[in-house]
Amino acid sequence: MAMHRTSILVRLTALALIGVGLSACGGGQTGDILGLEKRTPDEFNVVSRAPLTLPPNYGLRPPDPRGQRYQDLQPSQTAQEALFGRDAMKRLREQKEQMRQQGASMGEIALLDKTGALEADPSIRQVVEEESAALAQEQESFVDDLVFWRSKPEPGDIVDSNEEQRRIQENAALGREVTDGETPSIRRDNEKPMLEWPF
Repeated sequence: MAMHRTSILVRLTALALIGVGLSACGGGQTGDILGLEKRTPDEFNVVSRAPLTLPPNYGLRPPDPRGQRYQDLQPSQTAQEALFGRDAMKRLREQKEQMRQQGASMGEIALLDKTGALEADPSIRQVVEEESAALAQEQESFVDDLVFWRSKPEPGDIVDSNEEQRRIQENAALGREVTDGETPSIRRDNEKPMLEWPF
């Protein structure tokens, strides 16, 4: 009989030790599991209700308590309107309705909606090309500065002001148009390296 009590005591002690060991593995969640810890509400899960409005007349039927209030908005719909604006949501609904009228099935519309294809910017290719062109131009100028140390010549010819003034005065003295004749310009030789022969 004493041996039977000892084996029961050993078993209970072993179970208690296993329980303590398992609770230690929980990472401090034992109190949470047993409901001993205080939980505060998550401010992101708290949804404010739309304000009540008075009906235009009191002849309306009482609302169905099981039905959804018409003032209530779904949190996902409220978030979408906050992010994309009411106009974008209205356009999206109109686009879905137009697709429905064109014969698209509900599954196709749902697939396109979930993948974001309905909200895609139609001019996205042009935007990407403009951004890529700007990046390519920046990279090209950096590489040009490193590899081609010579400065690029400015476009157009430089007008020789003294010769141009003389030409205009000569045309005025002879009674010709001011634009007659060739405009004198300064021609620059391209930069040459110091050791021209080997290059």
